[in-house]
Amino acid sequence: MVTTYDTLMTVLFRWIFLSTLSRVAAITFAVILIFTTVESVDKAKLLGNGLDLQMLLEYLLLKIPFMISEFMPVIILIGVAIYILEISHHHELAALRAAGVTFVTLLKPLLAAGAVVGLLMFVIGEWVEPLVNKRLGYIERVHIKKEKPLEHGVQWLKEGNTFLRLTPLTQPFFSVLMITKGDDGLWQEYLDAGRGRFEQGQWHLENVYVSKPNQNKGFATHFVENTSVPLNLSPKTAASPDPRDMTWAELRQFEKDLAEAGLESHTYMFQLQRKLAVPLSCLIMVMLAYSLCSSMGERVNANSKGLVISITVGLAFYVLGSAMNVYITGQELPVIYGVWFPNILFLGLAVYLLLKKEGY
Repeated sequence: MVTTYDTLMTVLFRWIFLSTLSRVAAITFAVILIFTTVESVDKAKLLGNGLDLQMLLEYLLLKIPFMISEFMPVIILIGVAIYILEISHHHELAALRAAGVTFVTLLKPLLAAGAVVGLLMFVIGEWVEPLVNKRLGYIERVHIKKEKPLEHGVQWLKEGNTFLRLTPLTQPFFSVLMITKGDDGLWQEYLDAGRGRFEQGQWHLENVYVSKPNQNKGFATHFVENTSVPLNLSPKTAASPDPRDMTWAELRQFEKDLAEAGLESHTYMFQLQRKLAVPLSCLIMVMLAYSLCSSMGERVNANSKGLVISITVGLAFYVLGSAMNVYITGQELPVIYGVWFPNILFLGLAVYLLLKKEGY
């Protein structure tokens, strides 16, 4: 049987949950509006010089998932802080606590809202960003920076009279096209391998179609299942896929294969860990907002102080995360430590402030 108390708790949960999400949505919209306005003003000078109006609008829309991924932890911190300050200002928080509602009961709907936002961030990072990043990168490189387009993952290499084209598959394997020319400039052998890997100065090729010129000025092709070709051209010089264009499962497998092949993989490990760390940071920001603002009271100056502190803490979290990224890129910090350190630090701060506020 559902009691009156259970009904009241359900209503309270729904009220806090929906109210929190509405504040976060409003701030997200405001930040997107500010961000797109600043970007449009900055890129408007390129209209007619690489960009037209339609492409500028496309560029601004494609930038939104990146902006959400970068700033959502700060946005949810500010959104929850504003909501807590609102109910403090109108004495609703004090009334709830006086009625025996514990801080755990108040935190549940706030954390649920944070979990919904975190899940949304994971969905955007998993299925939206990989789709839009390729097009966004093309616009930035070709139309804004005026550089030649890149074909990530495909590169021609040369050693002596041998030309090599590598197209990354699942590491350490590549699709390999190898052309050998003579001193007279005429090609002597053409190898098209479905799969190949480099090991100890040799390319081990599988499912290879070998073509050679014959005396009738034509060519003859035959198939071999396996062959090895000694060559110093290493796959370390081949272009790799952009980690931002990959899903979590793809990143996990690609990073694992790179590590097993002895190739550099920290950029993929960083993006892999970040896909998990950033959504979880939303829950930490919720706890921080509550612990910072729930005791500010109803005074206007106290509310302003709470909001300023929340914004400052949010910016500090963002700056620290950016600094960790720089150190990780420079390989001065282990990837896992650099990605998770801001979360661990601010989680500790949130728990400390919350327990101190509750008198523990």
